[in-house]
Amino acid sequence: MPFRPADSKEKPRATPETSLEELREAVGHLCEVRKPNNSLVFLGRVQGLDGKALSIWPAGGREAPPVIYNDEFKLVLHIPRKAMLVWMGKICGSSRSFWKLDNLVKCHQKEQRVNFRQPVSLRANALCINAMYPGSPRGEDTYYARLCKVVDVSLGGVQLRSQDHYRPGDHLLLTNLWLDQTQPQPFVFTVQIRWVERISSVESRLGCFFEPMSIRDEDRLCAAILELQRMDLANHNN
Repeated sequence: MPFRPADSKEKPRATPETSLEELREAVGHLCEVRKPNNSLVFLGRVQGLDGKALSIWPAGGREAPPVIYNDEFKLVLHIPRKAMLVWMGKICGSSRSFWKLDNLVKCHQKEQRVNFRQPVSLRANALCINAMYPGSPRGEDTYYARLCKVVDVSLGGVQLRSQDHYRPGDHLLLTNLWLDQTQPQPFVFTVQIRWVERISSVESRLGCFFEPMSIRDEDRLCAAILELQRMDLANHNN
């Protein structure tokens, strides 16, 4: 699976006690559990902070894989509308239902830019909903819907390609998005555009982050990403 470049030799650094507040804020939100080399192990949800140990439960209806006590793993914490946080920790407890990690240290800023994204090639309808956000700079805009292409998805957001002229800060409602054909219905996401990059005279790339969604929808998203990853690995093995 692709990751954005990072310096693999960079080591975590010790953090002050006040940084534990970031871990407390992550409770209830999604995270990625990775090996130190950045390969994805599973997607989970932070269930609690016991002293200085985090409990992670698998998301998407999966079981936690078996693990050896004191093994080191990387946690990528996704808190809605906030920058991604990356911590290193060691296993201090586990079962089929959870992993617990302690000895947590926060990674350097450069390492925090590593970002797992699942490539896809899908279509969705993008409805501009700026009129629902009257306090935003584009709040006066009217509704309009366009077809767009979804090129990757992560726990934090999606990357789109569109021929329409959007700007950072615009709000979109993505509908009719079939991330996973095993799901009983398509996905519907509300996103905000973070950046826009012109790639041709008629098309732009849009980096979008998800607005807060229900736990049910977050679990559906995790299950879909894991299924897409499984299909990719199966295709590569064949």
